[in-house]
Amino acid sequence: MRLKAHLGVFVFLLTWAFCIPSYSQPKVHPAGDGWHLKVDSAMQIIKKYDPEKYELLTQVCDEVSFWISNFSSNGINDGVRSIYIANKDVRLNSINNLACVLVHESLHLYIIQRSIKLDKKAEEKACYLYELEFLNKLPNSEPWLIENTKTKIKLYS
Repeated sequence: MRLKAHLGVFVFLLTWAFCIPSYSQPKVHPAGDGWHLKVDSAMQIIKKYDPEKYELLTQVCDEVSFWISNFSSNGINDGVRSIYIANKDVRLNSINNLACVLVHESLHLYIIQRSIKLDKKAEEKACYLYELEFLNKLPNSEPWLIENTKTKIKLYS
């Protein structure tokens, strides 16, 4: 009888495990001087300090690439959902900033994929609020990151 009870629990857990969606970490394209390793570290910070935001990132983003720009961005091309990290963001030499970029841009991708209708200002404000929520969970976030995010929230309010 005891074996039958354990078997029932095992079957339930196995069935439950297969019902949970499983997403893999986005592919990070190699670039720069180990930039992809910095982005991997940023993803681990998100995973450790805000698992919900990490889960959203893995749900909405397939790949992370780099581009020569003053700002990071996102896009969906041929069904591939991408975050583009600006070389300017990488050169700030802050893993926490890269984590913020990933968190911020992942919410943009979520909004696009869910066809949520927001004007540009409202969308940016929402993404910066989401980013600030993440920053407040980090034990060692740089004050300039928090200040920049708060400044952007005011700008888009």
